[in-house]
Amino acid sequence: MTATSDEAWEHDIIRGLTALTGDELPACEIVLLDAIVDWLFSPSNPGSGYGEEHAGQLVSRLFAAIDASRRFAPAQRPDVTDEIAAARARVVDGAHELAKQGSPGVNLLVSRLMPAVLAELENNAEERGKQARGVFVYLLYATSIGTRDTHDQAVLDGISAVATGWDGVLRGGYVLPWRGVAPEDRPGGPGSPEGQGSPGGQGPSEGQG
Repeated sequence: MTATSDEAWEHDIIRGLTALTGDELPACEIVLLDAIVDWLFSPSNPGSGYGEEHAGQLVSRLFAAIDASRRFAPAQRPDVTDEIAAARARVVDGAHELAKQGSPGVNLLVSRLMPAVLAELENNAEERGKQARGVFVYLLYATSIGTRDTHDQAVLDGISAVATGWDGVLRGGYVLPWRGVAPEDRPGGPGSPEGQGSPGGQGPSEGQG
């Protein structure tokens, strides 16, 4: 029996979560941040009236970035503090916990991500910089929670520090190697396999932006 497209999409996500390592996480972070900013400044962003389909496109960027992190290593990265190191370790552990649960783990993660991302889009609709930071932080934070259901302020603060660190790297002049390449051909973009998936049962062709 051939697996459905949704089953194949979940399998790819589980594989990516399982394979994620601490060494690869910085690549995942910058690919994700770049993909979020791309979407926010693209015609796919309506600027208001956000719905699940818009949140789903950004959630898909997380899974695409996890996949892309195995094939890219940034030439520059933020300085690592104890706070950042601890938060990154928790993101990796959370990803592995969710992967071990299989399909229920993916569903749990998506059920957390969708409302959080939608809230960030709606609450900061007038400020795309705040949207980008908020979406980035909560995509990684929801992953860090893993199978737990408790808030961890220290991890949230660490991931916020990661966002600040990458902002400093980019403002310092670091240019990602795919800049100037068509969006659909960039790591974590809509043309990558996981970037085409769409949470919420909308089908694998949704989420192209």
